[in-house]
Amino acid sequence: MREVQVLLGCLVVLQPTAPAQGKGGFHCSAGISKYICLPDNYSKFELPYSQGTNPIKIYITIEEVLRINDKDYSITFSTYFNVEWEERRLHIDPIYANSSNPQNIPMTLEFAKDLWVPNIFIYNLKTYKVINVLSKLAGLWINTTTSEVLYSQATHITFICPMRFDKFPLDTQRCKFKVGSYSYNMEKMLFFTKKIGYSDPDQGSNRIALDYDIEILPLSEADQVLVFGDFGNYSLSGFEMVLTRYVSTYIITYYLPSGLFVIVSWISFLIPMDVIPGRMALLVTLFLVLVNIFNTVTTNTPKAEGLTAIEA
Repeated sequence: MREVQVLLGCLVVLQPTAPAQGKGGFHCSAGISKYICLPDNYSKFELPYSQGTNPIKIYITIEEVLRINDKDYSITFSTYFNVEWEERRLHIDPIYANSSNPQNIPMTLEFAKDLWVPNIFIYNLKTYKVINVLSKLAGLWINTTTSEVLYSQATHITFICPMRFDKFPLDTQRCKFKVGSYSYNMEKMLFFTKKIGYSDPDQGSNRIALDYDIEILPLSEADQVLVFGDFGNYSLSGFEMVLTRYVSTYIITYYLPSGLFVIVSWISFLIPMDVIPGRMALLVTLFLVLVNIFNTVTTNTPKAEGLTAIEA
């Protein structure tokens, strides 16, 4: 019996162990990644350029603006959120690195667990939901010539926009979607907006019917820098979404009926003075209709500090 136990112990010791894909799994010594790997002294906690500025490129291609909620001041849109940066510490096979034709080689997402990634912060973010089908819709590509890493996610993003409705329904809202680093100022990390707008170049407007006309503009130079006092200045990228409300619906639904009812009320001046029941019946009916329209307007009007244009 003792010989069997000793034999089993020797088999366990001699059994080869497979390299782990977690901590240090994609280092060159592990031999998992054949063409692109991480040096053994690579640390994902250090910046690619520890003594310089690390450029971060942001690509935001919007599929559709899904919802604009006036009640909680939020905007939801579906997008491919892409982040690109240079990782000079990668070891790339010379066959690919010296090629005259640069290639973007797709990598498994497990590779990102051992890789340094920017600590992206989205200002005024409410929800960030990555789309799942059979698995998370995300991808990682590495350019073999420039050592640039592209990380992409298909996501639904909801962010807060401080809207003002004093001029409702004649209002125009300007909402700024800003992306930056959570902890590194612009001396360490500099953000660039490489592409914004709809993914389809021929798509001039949103295909989903909303209450606004939507225009997407780049951020102004003043909005690309956030002054944070003793912590320094932070670099920002993103876009500005200009929302102009369609007025025709409110004119047909509220303004035109109210004006017509007021004109109809003038008929009471044509009724003889002694016909009091007829005059009162007309005016009371019109008054109740106008009160009903006003209640509908009050229910559907977003909150404002004072009276909105439609209430006044």
